[in-house]
Amino acid sequence: MKKCILLMLFSFTLILSACSQEEDTQEYSESIGDEQSLGYEYTVLKEQNKFSWKVGYKGDISIIEESAANQDDLVNFMNAVNDSKLVFAKLIISVSYLLIIIITTLILYKKNRKMLKDSGVVITMLSGIAIYIAFKASFDLISLLQDAKYYYLILTN
Repeated sequence: MKKCILLMLFSFTLILSACSQEEDTQEYSESIGDEQSLGYEYTVLKEQNKFSWKVGYKGDISIIEESAANQDDLVNFMNAVNDSKLVFAKLIISVSYLLIIIITTLILYKKNRKMLKDSGVVITMLSGIAIYIAFKASFDLISLLQDAKYYYLILTN
């Protein structure tokens, strides 16, 4: 019985010492987020209570400490890079959709021309939608890339 109590006290002391160790106060760096799109890139690093950003264009990387003065520009650069990646994917999908319509139309033209004449209105509408989405996405992408360039130049100069 005495051995059991000593073993329990020893176990309790060991558990207490393991739980009560202080946190290591060395500096640490943690990556919060990063993204790349069409040559532009950013990485957000958290070092203790400070944020630093690596912003870049085509491999030219600059490290910027976040402050109240540049916080909005950093967030706007991040949003422009993120949005340009999404809009570029939308552009790729709409162009792929248009190519599928064109290939399907060519196959129908070779196999059955009468069926193609009957479905001409539907094919025209589907093609029009794909072309509209592709043009809108390309204009949005141009605008977002100009925004990314603008904020990149502001942040690095």
